[in-house]
Amino acid sequence: MRLDFNSARELALKFLLEQEAKFGGVPCSIVESRIVENERGWYFPYQSVEFLATGDINASLVGNWPIFVSGDGLYVGPGRPDIKERGG
Repeated sequence: MRLDFNSARELALKFLLEQEAKFGGVPCSIVESRIVENERGWYFPYQSVEFLATGDINASLVGNWPIFVSGDGLYVGPGRPDIKERGG
């Protein structure tokens, strides 16, 4: 059974909250305008709340892959979209 978008987003948010400790407790947020969906699932890009609010490059996270949620919900974790999905 395929998840709906809201269920996938909730899984991504849960994963993100669990990962914040890896960023030294830096609060993060999903970048809603950059979410990608394809036949396999959803990619939820995220960034530090401070960077999103201020644009201060010193507050940005670097090298993080989006959180991928498979359509069936069995995989939630880092995932790299295909180049063609990113418009390249």
